Amino acid sequence: MGWANKLIGWTSSTGAEVNSEGALYTVDLDPTGNNYTVVGKTGTIAAAAAGGAAVFAMRLDPGSAKKAWIELVKIRWTTLVAFTTPVTATRSIVLTRGSGAATSGGTAITTATKKDSTNGASEFDTALGGDMRIATTGALTVTGITWETVNLGEVTLAHLGAAGAYSEAIYEFSNRNHAVEINPGEVFGIRVGPSAMDAAGTWMIGIEVAWRESTSEA
Repeated sequence: MGWANKLIGWTSSTGAEVNSEGALYTVDLDPTGNNYTVVGKTGTIAAAAAGGAAVFAMRLDPGSAKKAWIELVKIRWTTLVAFTTPVTATRSIVLTRGSGAATSGGTAITTATKKDSTNGASEFDTALGGDMRIATTGALTVTGITWETVNLGEVTLAHLGAAGAYSEAIYEFSNRNHAVEINPGEVFGIRVGPSAMDAAGTWMIGIEVAWRESTSEA
């Protein structure tokens, strides 16, 4: 979750309150908006998946009055059938933002889970004009999407060539510099890295994404 602090006692003419050691008194402020999550897992992705192939994508309703701030992403990788080469330096998964159309194919995820059951529906929900989907046996169909050339993150998988190899990657964007901001019509995607997956190996990933939607960043 993103966070902010309020200085206790501060006004334009009065300094903030401090304790006996001179440390500021503060109170945490929760950011505005509603919080959601989505989870899913791919099917068995066939061998030699192409570089840049999308295996998960979520697009914010292009007509939305809100933005989304992606705060947490978890990716859980499992190798199902061994790769011909056990260790391959170029094997990776990337997290990328793009803009344009929605992906198609795979399995549609029509509804995000509300972190608070009293919140309204997510702007990523199908019914509100959003789109979320995850791959089955091959890449999602990407037509009319321009992916940014610099990735938001990259999960290196060089050492995971053996059958049964498992790894989990966690990106806590809101605990770093800034949550990943998604504007209406933009897409957040999880994709094969720049190089194609090498021969013979098949795999699957589980994903978890958590985010906040609001008209205001604060």
